Amino acid sequence: MKQSITNLSPLRNAVALFLFGLALLPLLILSFYNHPSAVDDFCFADTALKYGIWQGQKFYYDGWTGRYFSNLVVHASPLVWGWYDAYRFIPALLVIAWIASLYSLVSELLPTLFIGTRLIAVGLIFFLYVLVLPSPVESFFWLAAVASYTIPTIFSFYLLTVIIRWYSIRHQPLKTLTTIWACFLVFAIVGSSETNLVWVLLVLGGLLGYQLVFLRRLDWFLVGLLVMALFSTWLLFRAPGNAIRMGGNPHSGDFLFSTGAAFGYLAGAIVEWVIKTPVLLLGILWIPIVRRLARSDHPARRFFMIHPLLAVLFWLGLLGGLIFPSYYGIGIAPAPRVMNVTYTFFLLGWFYVITVWVVHTERRIWFDRRLKMAQSVWITGIAALWIAANVYKSNSLRQIYGDWLSGRAAAYNRDMTDRQRILNDPAIEVAHLPVLSATPPTLFNNDIDPADPQHLWNRCEAGYYGKKVVILDSLTAKKP
Repeated sequence: MKQSITNLSPLRNAVALFLFGLALLPLLILSFYNHPSAVDDFCFADTALKYGIWQGQKFYYDGWTGRYFSNLVVHASPLVWGWYDAYRFIPALLVIAWIASLYSLVSELLPTLFIGTRLIAVGLIFFLYVLVLPSPVESFFWLAAVASYTIPTIFSFYLLTVIIRWYSIRHQPLKTLTTIWACFLVFAIVGSSETNLVWVLLVLGGLLGYQLVFLRRLDWFLVGLLVMALFSTWLLFRAPGNAIRMGGNPHSGDFLFSTGAAFGYLAGAIVEWVIKTPVLLLGILWIPIVRRLARSDHPARRFFMIHPLLAVLFWLGLLGGLIFPSYYGIGIAPAPRVMNVTYTFFLLGWFYVITVWVVHTERRIWFDRRLKMAQSVWITGIAALWIAANVYKSNSLRQIYGDWLSGRAAAYNRDMTDRQRILNDPAIEVAHLPVLSATPPTLFNNDIDPADPQHLWNRCEAGYYGKKVVILDSLTAKKP
């Protein structure tokens, strides 16, 4: 039967496409102004070139962190292979991969929706993500943060897709290969950061617990994935470097303090996200869209057939769990890159919980009245005004567009290219680098030290290029 876009007018579709493009276009453009960061990128590359990728891994595993997979990514970065210009493409590829992996997840969860509706849903979620993105530079542009948080987030979307798809596979060899692939994804996600470790353990443990308690059955596929997750967790936490890292703060390792602080911080973040984004009104407009799934007998419906209260409690527990490692591990509030991940799962959980509620209440007598309210032109109009106000006040969009349209990104690119010419000159042993005339926050997080040529970042960049030392020409940058 031919499907049409469920209850969405052409005008709404056009608005959704516009919002998606509003968030996507500047990120793709800024990608081509991107350069490796003086913070960590050259240190990882220099270590790998001097000692080898495996030994570089071991240095970090023994001396700082057990994040074995993200460490592998940064120690095998394009800099190690001499491909400097790859950093101009990495952000764009990550943005596309983020969107594509989310689309694959939405398609598995909501297969009854027309493809256009799924694209609109993914586009709006991406727009919401960028609208109040805590740190664009740490989400797509700085490789050290990307390896620990964005890449495993993309893997997380795809892992959920693979888990859902596994149950519909009938061909046994393919099912076995899919199991192996899912185990690898678990291994990679857990080995990227403690934040990702928490969500894997909570989600797999929650799915298994739900099946045992409510369905009275044991799912050996999920058992296998949980065993892999526990092994990966052991591999991460047994690293000697973790003890060194946790030893620097008196609050690290304090369970009660960490739990209270994590949920307190989460409460403030949720209030901010609800105020600064139109999730409330878009959630209402989401109701008629997922009604098709709620009324169908499609097998995908079972993924939403849990009690809404249970879904809310698990969602909030998961969000608090994502923040918990920051307080428990190093005793401080979560970094913006951690909140990038937490905000991602806030958005996914928000629309998942609404879908659970729709499935749970679809056959109630009063549901049609709520649905008519959701379809009201007044709701659509209020949502449009709210979105416009949120776009106008969005710090992240202002930052991204400001870096592009003001010329800061172009000036930064010119200055970094000039530095490259100096650093690549084999006749220069002491490299005097020009001070950056612009430091666009979307692309730039820090620079080599202007006062201490022996600072770690200076030494790493000098070592990577085979220079005795790198020095900034001036302590004062010129404004663009």
